[in-house]
Amino acid sequence: MKLAIEWFLNPDHLPIIIAKEKGFLKGQGIKDFELIVPSDHYDGLQELISGNIQLATNEPLHLIEQYHPEFLSLGTYFETKGGVIMKRNSFEALKRGEKIQVATPVSNEKTNGIGLEIIKRYAAKQGYSLNDTQIEFVAKDFYLVKHMKEGADAGWLYFYNFEGVEAEHEHMDVIHMDANTAGFANFCALDLFTSQSYYNNHPDKINAFVQAIKQGIDFIENHSEEAFSIYYDYTKEEKSPLMDEILKATSKCFYKNFESSAEKELPILNFFNDIGITDLSENEFRKAFLH
Repeated sequence: MKLAIEWFLNPDHLPIIIAKEKGFLKGQGIKDFELIVPSDHYDGLQELISGNIQLATNEPLHLIEQYHPEFLSLGTYFETKGGVIMKRNSFEALKRGEKIQVATPVSNEKTNGIGLEIIKRYAAKQGYSLNDTQIEFVAKDFYLVKHMKEGADAGWLYFYNFEGVEAEHEHMDVIHMDANTAGFANFCALDLFTSQSYYNNHPDKINAFVQAIKQGIDFIENHSEEAFSIYYDYTKEEKSPLMDEILKATSKCFYKNFESSAEKELPILNFFNDIGITDLSENEFRKAFLH
């Protein structure tokens, strides 16, 4: 079985690493497993549709943005706060009618539209109405805090457990425009995906994989220090105070009782429909889940 992650290997993928390194996958009968770390422009969801891989991780928004009848979400195993992170003085500039630049790893009309809506909703809650032309999205990569330190005013599509913790570590004065502060359905999460075809032909293998990941999450909950040590050994990443903080924050974001249920993620679809990002129907969306 091959699983492609959505970005670079990081603590969000710790349950997969633990399931592999602690032998939980082999214990479930999955003896040949490859974890694929994508290179530039690699699209795991497209590879899933093409039948080249059997599993993938990705944010729920890409289930909607790239919707295909073959997609099957096995559920949300990781969830954090997130959305747009912005320098406080840059928000003050927006209030004065000035323009700002927002760094983002995924720049296209749909995803930029979501980021724009989040900023506008946050501003509206503070009593301000913004002009769309004030906000420019600039395609960068996933090192959002680095780009903000180098001059960008904000970062879009940030996860609190990573960029939020990093910004605090760097003592940056920022505003977190997330589901609570801006008012939207939280989609800062990761789902496990397979294809409908693969699941229909190999349900036992997929169920075994899910059980192994749940074992991995349980291990993280009960043996966090060992899990963090496994992460450093597996990734060959140099141990640092910042990564220690990120690992600790991330370990609290996993949900071992995740399941393939449309109900939990319907609010995300409704949010995207409300702001005109998609016209995907609820009926079609529900087909991407087992329940």
